Amino acid sequence: MQVDPFQNAELTAVQQVIGRNILLPLFENAAQATVMLETVDLHVISANKKACAALGRTMRDLQRMTMADAIPDLPAHRVTRILRRFLALRRPSLRLRVTVGTTQPTVYDIDLLRMPDETGTLVVQAQDVTQTLAALRLADEAEARLITAINALSDGFALYDADDRLVICNDTYRMFYPESAPAMQPGAKFRDILLYGLARGQYSDAIGREDAWLRERMDRHRSTPGPIEQKLANGRWLRIVERPTQDGGRVGLRVDVTTLKEQQQALRRQASTDELTGLRNRRNLLEDIGQMADGLTAGQAVVVFHIDLDRFKAVNDVYGHEAGDHVLKHCAAILEGAVTAPDVAARVGGDEFIVIRRMSDDRMQIHAFADQIIRRMMEPIGYAGQYMHIGASIGMAPFEQNSGMGVRGTVLTAADLALYEAKKLGGTALFFEAQMRDQVLSANALARELQIGLERNAFEAYFQPQIDVRQARCIGFEALLRWNHPRRGTLAAGQFLDVAQRAGLTDALDTLMMDAACHALRWLADLGHDNLSVSINMSTAQLSDPHLLGRLECALRKYDVPRHLLRIELLESTLLDERTSHFLTNVQTMVAAGFVVELDDFGTGHAAIAALRKFQVAQIKIDRSFVRHIDSDDDLKKLTGAIIGLAHSLDIGVLAEGVETQAEQDWLLQMGCDLAQGWLYGKAIPLRDIDSFIATFAATHQPLISVSPRSIRGVSCTRSSPGS
Repeated sequence: MQVDPFQNAELTAVQQVIGRNILLPLFENAAQATVMLETVDLHVISANKKACAALGRTMRDLQRMTMADAIPDLPAHRVTRILRRFLALRRPSLRLRVTVGTTQPTVYDIDLLRMPDETGTLVVQAQDVTQTLAALRLADEAEARLITAINALSDGFALYDADDRLVICNDTYRMFYPESAPAMQPGAKFRDILLYGLARGQYSDAIGREDAWLRERMDRHRSTPGPIEQKLANGRWLRIVERPTQDGGRVGLRVDVTTLKEQQQALRRQASTDELTGLRNRRNLLEDIGQMADGLTAGQAVVVFHIDLDRFKAVNDVYGHEAGDHVLKHCAAILEGAVTAPDVAARVGGDEFIVIRRMSDDRMQIHAFADQIIRRMMEPIGYAGQYMHIGASIGMAPFEQNSGMGVRGTVLTAADLALYEAKKLGGTALFFEAQMRDQVLSANALARELQIGLERNAFEAYFQPQIDVRQARCIGFEALLRWNHPRRGTLAAGQFLDVAQRAGLTDALDTLMMDAACHALRWLADLGHDNLSVSINMSTAQLSDPHLLGRLECALRKYDVPRHLLRIELLESTLLDERTSHFLTNVQTMVAAGFVVELDDFGTGHAAIAALRKFQVAQIKIDRSFVRHIDSDDDLKKLTGAIIGLAHSLDIGVLAEGVETQAEQDWLLQMGCDLAQGWLYGKAIPLRDIDSFIATFAATHQPLISVSPRSIRGVSCTRSSPGS
């Protein structure tokens, strides 16, 4: 008979084990306590070292005992019953867990092993698992605490292993993704969870491009980029932050930023919305034109209508500013009703509006739309039982592909120039025509030069001194923007600011002037002139910026200068154009933060006296038109004297601008206006010349100690020259 080679190998192996006396050392040194018993009477046959130590008995003692006798901490009858029952079951093995002792109980895992019947032997093996169970219990408690902590997080939390399978996630994570929640089971792959949500339209930015979205999301998930912002179909915004773990997994947080996003959107709407009328403001109009021009077909154009109200000033003068506001809202409603998305209606100035329409490039249709607006504007407007009558003039400029009008801001400039010509005629609409092109091209070229000038740092601040005439001392400077043009020399702001505004460059210039003013304050302080102030003009665009205060404070911190020395000048026309709650809040916030607010060019607009209080104006600057030739114009003396007297009665400071002659200065002093600036004292100078000017002025001027000011409030001035 053929012998199985495998059986021969087994037999040989057994013989080797027996022949080498390996079994006894294995038995004696086993990690488990092992006892061999007689199956007949359960007496101990043998026990290894571990068993002797655990039972606290010698081998000799144990061989005189049954197993029940050898374990005093357990009832003998119970031990016997367990062993007998096992033998009766005829099972090869059985595992039990037994606790021994009460004060410091020890837990054992007991294995009962039946040997072949002919041996009459039962083997009992015991393993002390007390410490193991304690460690497992501590681990379970730690895991429970961890799960409690994770579920207490207000943010979503998820942990994936090295195979990208979900280990754990909290309830917030599931709540953020309700469509995917059923798939978020331990062991589920991240990709499968995404697919589950995609199939149910969970991700708003994935609809219609699911495959591409999944690839992009998995790429971001596998890499370690910055935070991801994700919008869900239910409107919730989440910020996703994911980081790798040391074992190759990934841990991720989901932060609900919906409220923050809504606040940001509200700020953007606020920054781009005219609060009085609810229309758009000037911001981003160029971007709107570009977007509307994308995909223009033959025969189409984007048309800009620049609208200016006629006789609006008369409404304000006769009926008051509340009536003026009513008219503006009425006109805004007309324009808003005349356009549909994506067309735009915006208020861009006090009584100026812009409409941008994508329409047929048919001049008759374009003109018909403008004429319709003019007719609507001419209809009587009821207010407080009265009827007001205004009109409108419109400049029109089409933005056509390949028309030469594609340069940034050109079409707005063209519409503005057409409006200028239409205003001359009054109540009409005019297209931008070829004869106006030279002006547009010139403005466009200037805009390009402005951009280059910014890149080459060709702009700098000049500083015109402000003088306390009676004390004969310099009290500060007004910062004025200058452009060091490579061909035309030094240009004042009035020669390029309108073009810069149309080209969208005013933000950069505003930032430059803010920085230059703070730098000048630092420079003056380092020279020992730490009591001199610097004034900067603040445009409407700046004042509508919700981050204005932060930008100012950043510039002050950069140069470590006090804020009360940086004086903020508002144009009087600004108070009329932007009398909105947000604008007022911005000014009040600056005043509360310690900035001093001044009103520039006072007398040129129609600012109500209440506005001086509402905007917490500390000083007015009388426009030069109320100063020039004051020594020879009796009506001007009365008007200027009344302004000075009014300011004094309200405890508001007064500074006269444009003082050029000694006679003008003397009359202003008599009227009680001690502060002045103008060419009589000095033109605007670069920062490097300021210290020399201060020294020279102090050396050449003396205080007017012999002259007593007298207010002319309620007093008529004569034609005679002022006395000394």
